[in-house]
Amino acid sequence: MAAKGKILIVDDDPDFVKTTKMILMTDGYEILTASDGKEGLKMLRETKPDLVMLDIMMESLFEGFSFLGTLRTSPDFEELKGTPILMVSSVKTDTGSRFSFGYEEDMGDIPEPDEYMDKPLKPKELLERVARLVGKGK
Repeated sequence: MAAKGKILIVDDDPDFVKTTKMILMTDGYEILTASDGKEGLKMLRETKPDLVMLDIMMESLFEGFSFLGTLRTSPDFEELKGTPILMVSSVKTDTGSRFSFGYEEDMGDIPEPDEYMDKPLKPKELLERVARLVGKGK
């Protein structure tokens, strides 16, 4: 049976990656992983996934935003810049507030992800959003 789509998870939390990978694989997706933005961009170019799940805070506080900015604006990623991005973060759990994207306020020059979810993720909601985004990217 062919996979529903190929998803690249870029996150430095091995427990999150393991759990999310299991949820998505059980639903029929092929999963690739990278533990930081640099490795993620390399894998993105090599594997051309249908969706990237991207953590905001990895080695640096804004590594996810840097990844997103590079993908959306660098000429080196022109053919991939339309790849859907589902940004995920535990910032709300950690701080009680969350990053706002264009929905609530202007983020200036920072590109927006296609969707955003707070960690911990709810499996049913995750699968619904992933299905919608993978369909968007094809």
